[in-house]
Amino acid sequence: MEMEKDMKEAGGRIKLWIVEELKSYVRESKGNFSEELQAPYYEEPIVQFAAADDPLFEEYKTLIGPDHATPREVFERSFGPGSYGGGSVISVVLPISEVIRRANRAQKDGPSREWALLRTFGDEYFLNEIRGHLPAYLSSLGYRAVAPLDTDWYSIQGSASGPVSNWSERHVAYAAGLGSFSINDGFITEKGIAIRLFSVVTDLQVTPDARTAASHAGNCLLHSKGICGACITRCPVQAISKEGHDKIACMKFVYGQASRDWAVANGGDAKWGAGCGLCQTKVPCESRNPMRTAR
Repeated sequence: MEMEKDMKEAGGRIKLWIVEELKSYVRESKGNFSEELQAPYYEEPIVQFAAADDPLFEEYKTLIGPDHATPREVFERSFGPGSYGGGSVISVVLPISEVIRRANRAQKDGPSREWALLRTFGDEYFLNEIRGHLPAYLSSLGYRAVAPLDTDWYSIQGSASGPVSNWSERHVAYAAGLGSFSINDGFITEKGIAIRLFSVVTDLQVTPDARTAASHAGNCLLHSKGICGACITRCPVQAISKEGHDKIACMKFVYGQASRDWAVANGGDAKWGAGCGLCQTKVPCESRNPMRTAR
């Protein structure tokens, strides 16, 4: 019993180290700062942990698709068959900064210049940077870790209903207790829906964080209380309704030629497009969990 207590306390300390390391990295990295905007792309992150053997990851093979990887599969694809002996999944929420969100609130037909810059320099450059940093930090503590989105097996496949990922950051965040889904397929956290997510699978074993959302879409006002629907009216291509999200219509708008042209015109990269984010801004769940004040 004493040994178990010591191991639990040690795991708790390591969790705190990881959280503080990520907060420090987001705060201090030059990659997270836009000279043009004179503001960061992302605010202080939220970090939570899921058990790598959580049965929910197996359920995802039914809910999402048989190709969706479990943490065991992720780990053994990177470190070899038989390398897995248990571990954790670390999920990180990066809230988009107020400067960028404010600019996007004023838009009606497409993203702001600020959002277009985020799409290239925040989403692609900085996210790649911090995804690489966390496994390196865990390695310095003596643990193996991998960011699935940085592996050669990660992919997004087409389906009749739209693109399907074989490692869904939103579903991983749900497993780690970071929030719930929205009617628009976004993910509503305690810092809202205007966020980015990434995760790492590691052989570090710590106490997982609890899932507190009332249901898979428990933080969404429309789903839970039948009110709101702000994201429906915000969508410039009518890809959201009370029945859900048309991923194909959304994808064509977010990644189409007009989006690529807008990205280039505003200092971004045509490869990534300009994004959109209208359904994530000027909505009650933009930067908070709306259920906290709706009860």
